[in-house]
Amino acid sequence: MNLIQLKRQSWNLAIIALALVLGAWRISQLPQFGAYEARTFVLGILPIALLSMGQALIIIGGGINLAIGAEAVLINCLSAKYMLDTSFSKSLMLAFVFIIVGVLIGALTGWIISVSGIADIVVTLATSFLLVGVAMYVMPQPGGGINQTLADLISGKVPNFIPPLICLILPILLIWIPLYRSKLGISMYAIGSNKEAAFLSGVNVNLTRIKLYAFGGLFAALSGLALTGITLSSSPFANISNTATLNSVAGAVLGGVALSGGVGGLVGPAIAALILYFIPTILLAFGIDPAYSQIVTGALTIVVVLLGGLLRKRTAGKK
Repeated sequence: MNLIQLKRQSWNLAIIALALVLGAWRISQLPQFGAYEARTFVLGILPIALLSMGQALIIIGGGINLAIGAEAVLINCLSAKYMLDTSFSKSLMLAFVFIIVGVLIGALTGWIISVSGIADIVVTLATSFLLVGVAMYVMPQPGGGINQTLADLISGKVPNFIPPLICLILPILLIWIPLYRSKLGISMYAIGSNKEAAFLSGVNVNLTRIKLYAFGGLFAALSGLALTGITLSSSPFANISNTATLNSVAGAVLGGVALSGGVGGLVGPAIAALILYFIPTILLAFGIDPAYSQIVTGALTIVVVLLGGLLRKRTAGKK
């Protein structure tokens, strides 16, 4: 790795270092650490990591999706309701159907934003209320289930942590890397950096935005299915949707994605999910209410945003 590549990866390296420090701290609080504890770590970050990656794609493209948590909750409720007491083959088929549903919801959201010209934050906030309402209609209270074989493929049998780890890595390998190298990936960074310049360069801004929201819906669907596979039930609550959305933004930002757009990737947000997981668990070990972790996470996010802004201004000044 040469000096230029090292500078490009400096943020990811810093996030990895912070995650390792917090991870070592958390492990030191445990009486022992083995495969069971590793599985707990991976299961704890899987849904929010997937959600952070979906949010990151949209933010890189210059948008933001405040409905991404609600999308995940809806897919969680749909899968928990219709996969209860089903065969493996039927559950697998339904999983693909719900993934398509997530993609369509994301694409429709992006289309509404593109056609109406209304700010992303307004459209997605309204969409979040709608989706949570639909989720509560589908599952008025917690319950449901999923085929155990499919659940084991997602969360693994105790103490096997390999299946959830694969579920975390595969989206990066199968979705992010091909997307990053594609024409859509180039267009994503272009509209995130400067929509007008991208348009003048021949980029179809509206179509690119719709596709990015569709990919965001894909990751939200994967997150919802992962949540069903881990909990074996549904959680049709607005507060879960709101917390998931805020954590997805925090994960994206901590992972090096600039809120201004055009900067970042998906590896950083996936690693940042570890940080979001370790903060409340470390506080809980000290007897501190995990709710205070939101204060720590919020403060850390603000610091990261300020630091990122200063670094970008410094870089722009040198140019």
